[in-house]
Amino acid sequence: MRRIWSATLVALALLAIPSALSATTKTVDITAAGFTPKTVTIEFGDTVTWTNKDSGAHQVLADQLAFPTSPVLAQNQTYSYTFTKSGSFGYRDALNTNRRGTVVVRAGVSIKTAPAVVRYGGTATLSGVVSSLAAGETVNIDAKQCGATSFTRLASVKSTANGAWSAPAKPVMNTVYRAGWKNANSAELTQSVSPLLTLKRVRARRFTATATAALAFTGKRLVVQRYVKSKRTWKAVKQVTLNKSKPGTPPTVRSSVAFGLRVRRGTKLRVLLPAAQAATCYAPARSAAIKA
Repeated sequence: MRRIWSATLVALALLAIPSALSATTKTVDITAAGFTPKTVTIEFGDTVTWTNKDSGAHQVLADQLAFPTSPVLAQNQTYSYTFTKSGSFGYRDALNTNRRGTVVVRAGVSIKTAPAVVRYGGTATLSGVVSSLAAGETVNIDAKQCGATSFTRLASVKSTANGAWSAPAKPVMNTVYRAGWKNANSAELTQSVSPLLTLKRVRARRFTATATAALAFTGKRLVVQRYVKSKRTWKAVKQVTLNKSKPGTPPTVRSSVAFGLRVRRGTKLRVLLPAAQAATCYAPARSAAIKA
């Protein structure tokens, strides 16, 4: 039973993990001699943090007000700004205009997905922004399905207002996506896919569990849970092994198992596919609840 609970907790934990985008912070020191370094080069979406290392006050003022002016910084105070547009941005110390610096933001394109995990057969939405913030830019979306060694072109779309772009995707298993714009590629983003799990009552104390995906799941174990109303929690009561597979419309495969379970009529039940059983190409999954 402890093994069942362990697998259940792992599955639920992984189902809750969101996707994240990477970004970094570069630092610039402000001294009596000026800005160090004078020029800092960053990626689109990165942050620059200025720190006043001098005993006197200083203030960061962008040329043509290209980014917001900092407050007047006393010693050890900081000011940060995240650059969401590519280009070269000159700035100076408003309290000593001979002290100058430059932030160079490389051209780039961002990518994100919603939802973080899509059920088999469902559609995810890929979206992002090109760093020029211009409409009409061509963004190429490439995909690398689990098990593949190279990317293939999924689609090409045009950016709209403020450089935003979006495209639908219908992955059949975990897939890595990236967006390309001009000579820049976005960070690689993994879209997770969970098998579609269903649980059906066949007759009294007899049930069928099915996992639908692009791969057969025969030999994989499911965790059967019942809902304990008095404790408002789910309790693992049994493990069952998927033992039959039937092809559907390619690439779909339905793996199933019939099993018996002695529970009171009306008890809420569901099944889980833990992470260890989902393996590399799929995310953990759980079925909708049914009544026995």
